[in-house]
Amino acid sequence: MLLKKLLPTSLLGRTALIVLFPIVMFQLIILSYYYNSLWERTLNRLSRSVAMEIQLIAEPFIFKEEVKFDIERIEEIFLIKYQIIKESNYIETKSDINNLAFKSFDKELKVRIKNPFTLTKDDEDNVKVLIKLKNEYLEILLPYSRITTSRNHIVFGWQIISSFILVLIAYLFLKNQVKPITNLAKAAEQFGKGQEVNDFKISGALEVRQAGQEFLKMKERISKQIEQRSLMLAGVSHDLKTPLTRMKLILESLKEQNIKDNLNEEVDQMNDMLVEYLDFAAINESENRSIVNPIEALKKIQNDIHFKGHNIKIVIANDSSIEINENIFVRSITNILNNAIRVSTEIQVVVDITNELIKFSIHDNGPGIPDHEKANVFKPFYRIDKSRNQNTFNSGLGLATTKALLSTINGKISLHDSYMGGLEVIIEIPN
Repeated sequence: MLLKKLLPTSLLGRTALIVLFPIVMFQLIILSYYYNSLWERTLNRLSRSVAMEIQLIAEPFIFKEEVKFDIERIEEIFLIKYQIIKESNYIETKSDINNLAFKSFDKELKVRIKNPFTLTKDDEDNVKVLIKLKNEYLEILLPYSRITTSRNHIVFGWQIISSFILVLIAYLFLKNQVKPITNLAKAAEQFGKGQEVNDFKISGALEVRQAGQEFLKMKERISKQIEQRSLMLAGVSHDLKTPLTRMKLILESLKEQNIKDNLNEEVDQMNDMLVEYLDFAAINESENRSIVNPIEALKKIQNDIHFKGHNIKIVIANDSSIEINENIFVRSITNILNNAIRVSTEIQVVVDITNELIKFSIHDNGPGIPDHEKANVFKPFYRIDKSRNQNTFNSGLGLATTKALLSTINGKISLHDSYMGGLEVIIEIPN
């Protein structure tokens, strides 16, 4: 589970991991082989060569044979200096074997030199071999570069550079392959929120192109179904307005005021219902591009003649210079306030606007909505048995229309219990 949490979750990350992991493992294997086999074998051969040269120089001194070497010639050919140190001038030292080159050299010397010896490295990057003779010491100096190779950092650097180049090339190619899938996901998200998808182009691998083509076919079918539904609903609602108008004219001729008032009320409710049906059918058609400051728009709604006589209070917790789609915002707030004024006497709108989020909390002191019904009221034409609008007109489209409108601008709406005793409606719109 811990490993699963550490692994990337995006398609690009996972694909990159699938491609890059073998590359990194291959480079590590090459490095391991180089250091554990090739480089070690190279050091052994260098050490063996130098040890044989030291053996050639040291044996006449060890076996008390006549020394026939020219010191200057030895130094010129082998880059090796040697001298005899008397025991009285000897300063005790210990072998300084702290790396692979020294260990390999020490191993080869032990095979060829049977006398005790010590290995040290001076400040001038020279290796000093001190061999114990009978009553004196043979000191041999040689460059440290003769028992090691100085190309290790170059090999290691090229390994890193080549790996980085391969990783960069692989990442760029993978990014181009994943981009069409990301575009398809964004287009599907836009379409799911009811937004227009006009800039989507089919691209990428064959399978991705096929998925894109199927998405466009599905989008076209769904759009046609929504359009047909909206046209049917709008047509029926529009056609019913004519007989309702005639009914109102006929009612004006009635003399019985009681019957006249009751029938007029029923006709008004039917007319309001048809207005909401038309409003719901026109969600995707009426999205304009005009923008407005949400607080100014809210104050304008508060002073509207329809809401002016109601106790609507606006509380601004945070304010920021933000603009929002005027048509969607006004229709959303109006729908919620229409629901609130039917069942409550006090309404409070708390505004909290930051640079990241626009948040409106609308409280009322009405009867509220049961918790188990708060999700259902967003369904079109859904009515609660013991609804907030028990004695008034309720088409079941107000909240459904508001949710659909807000989704077109990535907004969210949620219902909660209010501290005023009724319902709290929270609208959140990312800036």
